[in-house]
Amino acid sequence: MAKDRANIDSTRLTPPQSSREFLKAAKQRLITATFLLDNRYNLDAMYLAGYAVECSLKALILEKTAHADRSEMLRSISSGRQMHDPEILGELLKNLNNPIPLHLVKRFRRFGWSTDLRYQTGRTSSSETRGFLKAAKDTNKWVEGQLP
Repeated sequence: MAKDRANIDSTRLTPPQSSREFLKAAKQRLITATFLLDNRYNLDAMYLAGYAVECSLKALILEKTAHADRSEMLRSISSGRQMHDPEILGELLKNLNNPIPLHLVKRFRRFGWSTDLRYQTGRTSSSETRGFLKAAKDTNKWVEGQLP
């Protein structure tokens, strides 16, 4: 166990500090969610896919925030339960004149992801999980297209 801890990059135990770091975290969550779904851990895949959406949106929020305001925005989006909610993050993007496309918003609402999934046990349907994972990947792709 101690050896495993030694392999963890201790500099990464802090939240991402830039849009690129948030995007990197999103990609890792998508890869892991795909692996989990492929191995029939549907609920866990959905849970991580939600964090991929969150990290993707936070990457775009930071990128679209004026440079002088980024430190404060980073603090804001990195704390509090509400900052996991795609609806709240979507409002921030709307205020930055970069709203999430309606077709993606509708998909988030359809699946109703929340951090409460961490307490759930059992399974979700494979088709529902695949649909949400696709929405997460599409969100990530949309965000990447918005970044310089």
